[in-house]
Amino acid sequence: MTTTPPPPSQTALDILSEINGLGDGLRNGEQGAREGLMSAASRLIAELQHPTENALQLLWAQPTHLAVIRMAVEIKLFQAMSSTPPTGESSASIAARCVPEGKADTVLVARMLRHLAAMSTILETGPDTFAPTSKSLAYAAPNYQDTILYIVDNFQPALDAGPSFFRANGFQAPTSSIDAPFQHAFKKGVHYFEYFDKFDQEMGRRFASMMDVWSMGRQRWFDADYYPVGERLIAGAEAKTENGEEEGVFLVDVGGGTGHDVKGLRAAFGDKIPGRLVLQDRPEIISHAQVSSVDEKMAHDFLTPQPIKGARAYFLHSIVQDWSDSINTQILSSIVPAMKPGYSKILINDFVVPNQGAHWSQTALDWELMASLGARHRTVAEHAALYEGAGLKIMGIWRHPHSLDSLIELELA
Repeated sequence: MTTTPPPPSQTALDILSEINGLGDGLRNGEQGAREGLMSAASRLIAELQHPTENALQLLWAQPTHLAVIRMAVEIKLFQAMSSTPPTGESSASIAARCVPEGKADTVLVARMLRHLAAMSTILETGPDTFAPTSKSLAYAAPNYQDTILYIVDNFQPALDAGPSFFRANGFQAPTSSIDAPFQHAFKKGVHYFEYFDKFDQEMGRRFASMMDVWSMGRQRWFDADYYPVGERLIAGAEAKTENGEEEGVFLVDVGGGTGHDVKGLRAAFGDKIPGRLVLQDRPEIISHAQVSSVDEKMAHDFLTPQPIKGARAYFLHSIVQDWSDSINTQILSSIVPAMKPGYSKILINDFVVPNQGAHWSQTALDWELMASLGARHRTVAEHAALYEGAGLKIMGIWRHPHSLDSLIELELA
């Protein structure tokens, strides 16, 4: 006897109608249709899944998918598939190009390929025949390889340590950057970034590489329809210093990592930028950075006084979210004396948590910030209170229609 499936819920029918409309938008090239479809498809799956299906997906499929991806890095499977034709090839042919060369177990590789295909990371084009996808080709790149290694080998222990940490701390959210699940897992009472310097510089290098991947495919703060750089920064900017003897500084990227914002801003505006761009970060990060010959790299600790005086803008990307209110106040207070009243601005490129409907990437990163840094994301009110305490005022908050982060412009109060 067969069981008649229950009729779809009204919620499922509503999402299907939404998908139909978004599908038309995607075909017509409407902005936001792609993002809307991904969100709607995710909600439809959640609505249609039985709890057991959801549990199996979450607890079986996804952990083993990540484990296979990690093993793929180990044997260079994605690199081996880079030369696979779109029609596919056998698991034995692919295995022959993995490392150790010619020694990877073909049965092992076939099992990996089947799960990667089942999870849509690669394609299964026929019996024991597999082809790459845009995702698997991207995963062969060094920065994606670093990202996988960082997340699985270096960061997962901090997430795994959560239950033990919270039991030991009365189930209270951490507020210290040297006493969070990461420190509990690695048995080191030092700040996350200090750990890179003292104990694992390779981990720090992978982290920097991961941040480059994080910036890919996202709306950038200087993009059209995000923050009006021309109107708010370039207009009124002074190309020379006050004495007129040298080129002035247009923007200082404080804690800017390997320079993806500086490089992106220079590429977007070129010689329209009236002055130099300066990238600042810790010496071991700056050593990996590459910027245009017309711009500057500078080793600098942002907890110490800002050496660049009177810049048009001081830019902090994903800095505020990494620190407690007290440390952020110290960071901002180190910049404030360098600002020129009525001219200089501080730009905060960070997440502003909505009162309702936060995206999964916001909530996931919030938990990761807690685990590694004892830090968190903030609401508009929490951002405002922080900046007022440092003698600053919010002049506006901008967000691209398809971005998840925001650009907060500050001036001296």
